[in-house]
Amino acid sequence: MAEFVEEIRERLLPEYEQMKTLGICPDDQIRETKRKRENLLNKIFQSQRSVADYADFIRHEKLIHKWITEKERSQGQNLSELKHSIVTRIIKLYREGLRFCPNEERLWDNFIMFSKKSIPHEVTGIYEKMLAYHGDKPTVWCNAGIWVHENVGNIQKVKEIFFRALQRHPDSEALNITFFIILLKEASKMSCTPTSKTTPSEQELGLERAALVYRNSKTKISNVFYFMKLLKGCEGEQYVNITASLQKEIIDDLMINFSREESVWDALAQRELQGLSMIDLKSTSLKSSILIEENIPQKPILATGDAEKSQTSEDREDKLFPKGKSIWQVRTLKRRIELCVHVYQVGVRTVPTATMFSNFINAMLKLNQDLTNQPILKRKCLAIAFKEGHTFKLMNEDHYYACIKMLLKGAKGVENATKMLTEATHLKKTLLYYEMWMVVYMTENNDKKFLEIFRKAKDQLEPATSVSLWRMAITFFKTRPSEANEKFLKFFKDAAMQLSLEFAPFRGDYLEYISATSTLDRTRREYDELSKMPPPCLELHRKMADVESKALSVFRVDKSRWRKCYENATHYFGKTNSQVWIDYIKFERDQGDPKNMAHLYERAKSTLDKQLVDNFMTEFTLLKAII
Repeated sequence: MAEFVEEIRERLLPEYEQMKTLGICPDDQIRETKRKRENLLNKIFQSQRSVADYADFIRHEKLIHKWITEKERSQGQNLSELKHSIVTRIIKLYREGLRFCPNEERLWDNFIMFSKKSIPHEVTGIYEKMLAYHGDKPTVWCNAGIWVHENVGNIQKVKEIFFRALQRHPDSEALNITFFIILLKEASKMSCTPTSKTTPSEQELGLERAALVYRNSKTKISNVFYFMKLLKGCEGEQYVNITASLQKEIIDDLMINFSREESVWDALAQRELQGLSMIDLKSTSLKSSILIEENIPQKPILATGDAEKSQTSEDREDKLFPKGKSIWQVRTLKRRIELCVHVYQVGVRTVPTATMFSNFINAMLKLNQDLTNQPILKRKCLAIAFKEGHTFKLMNEDHYYACIKMLLKGAKGVENATKMLTEATHLKKTLLYYEMWMVVYMTENNDKKFLEIFRKAKDQLEPATSVSLWRMAITFFKTRPSEANEKFLKFFKDAAMQLSLEFAPFRGDYLEYISATSTLDRTRREYDELSKMPPPCLELHRKMADVESKALSVFRVDKSRWRKCYENATHYFGKTNSQVWIDYIKFERDQGDPKNMAHLYERAKSTLDKQLVDNFMTEFTLLKAII
């Protein structure tokens, strides 16, 4: 260790001389740099050093290197020798730190990241040393293999790394997927021409290696998403044609082992939409072909009588793969949508779950976001998805909402929407269903039906959850003709009189409306009644105080009614809200009797929770200062 520190000190001397000679920085800055480095050297020299001490020294040297680089750029000098010396020191610090603490994985990662820019030819060797200590982590093996493949190009070395890795981690999904994709990349570069009639081509041999990795892994890994990732890997533009048989094999295994998984059917349906049809992969030995292709509709979903062309010019040109180079038949958008829908229909019958129907409907909703091509077909497919989800009683609330919106745009929209909502609420009584139902009758201005659904919802839902329905009813009747005004007021007051805490805000709103449309006497009567109703509502008292303040300026009435609002607020909220006391005191100071301020101050201190008293006293002191 002493030799290592002494070597660093010796190599630093020429650097300081060069910095001084080239005028990179003044003498005092050089002295400060020396001092910092000496402190850092002393830390790594002591017996109780830690990996953090090495990290601090390395971080400092990187900052110096960055600073030198900026100087080189700004002054136009060539400082490559100086920078090289700093880089060499950083590398030595990394190596010494890793000798001291080889189990520190983050230090290895930082060393490799630094080495990829400074000494890329040594990165493979660094990975090998790291694997000696961290070979228990599949990610390290993956990173090593990827580096060798992408930067060294030695496929034999790549294979050696992954074979060693898989001996230690045979069930690692990351290792198997990474190795599989690398082998596909290599196969895509190989010649597809066989050297003789009996000898397979290099590409076929390369693909067989990838297939062997897959077949070996599937005996150890039973996660459906692993198989899905491998299938997705085969769909890359470079591999989608050459991996046809491998795709078929993976799909067959998925259908044999995971045919009850919703994600499998979703992926297969999306493949049909992309143009990767099972029809092009069919084989009599495959269960997947039997399941998916059985009863594939030969007639289009869109009837010939529909006013939409079965093929547009864009459909005919919609080729996903280069002509003459693809094993995939080029199909129109219309046909791909039909095949996609068919797979979803098989899926929802095989796996009749809410998730499966959700996947089906979401896919159709996404299709309908762009109606440039095949709009009628897309809408019809969405209608099919909604109908099947509703028939199987497995459609969620959001999808019912989207379905109702669609139904209302069509002929007999209200009738169809009402029928669907009636059936939906028989299955599950939710706030959203009733909200949708009430909106249907709001758009129709049907008071009678609207009121009928509102009452049904009020009876069947918990009061605390139905606040939004009350607001809808109040808004609806407020916009109705003047003869419905009494009905509106009744709804408004009924909402204000509800005993659930969630309804308290209605009281302030109701009082505000009464004060704007009726007499002061009626407003006071309503306030007196509402102020006695649980639960208490602070906004009610504040709004009545505002009403009284305006009445006093107009009618010069007694202030006792105004004071009553503040008294009520402190009675109900004086324990937990210091502001109600401040407001009351301000009233007495500005409008009432300032002599009452001291009495209110004492009442507040004895009433408020202890943790609120100090803050109240501070605010009161500020109020007195203003007087």
